[in-house]
Amino acid sequence: MITDIKEYMSLPKEERQKHLDLSTSCVERGGNSTNHRGVLAQYLNTVIPMARSAILAHACNNPECSNPKHLYWATDRENIVEDGAKFGTHKNPWERKVEKYGLEEARRMNAKGNKSAGGKANKGKSKSEEHRRKIAEAIRQKHLTKKQADSTL
Repeated sequence: MITDIKEYMSLPKEERQKHLDLSTSCVERGGNSTNHRGVLAQYLNTVIPMARSAILAHACNNPECSNPKHLYWATDRENIVEDGAKFGTHKNPWERKVEKYGLEEARRMNAKGNKSAGGKANKGKSKSEEHRRKIAEAIRQKHLTKKQADSTL
């Protein structure tokens, strides 16, 4: 009987990894994660997950591997954060930006929004004098209303 993927994913990670045997070698048959998902579903007798209910994770950290003894169904967090930290492949946004654009370009990009670096900061669209007066008046009204409400307590 085929196991429903939601039921399977409710098991603890250790239980979902019971079948792993990393003493066996990687099997690189070509293909991609779609093919590997079918291999794992057949091996574990589960359905192939739709959307992101479960994702294919490689316990061997080899994305080309299709050995079902190296593959398991994981959550995004397990695959990206936990396994990424274990294998040193998880990077924070700054590290990804530096890797993609280089250190100097990443610094330049970050300085764009930094007021002290001469950038625009997050001021948004420029506003007319009249529009700024209306905003200031709305803020004053809001504070007056709040003071009146506080004084009645």
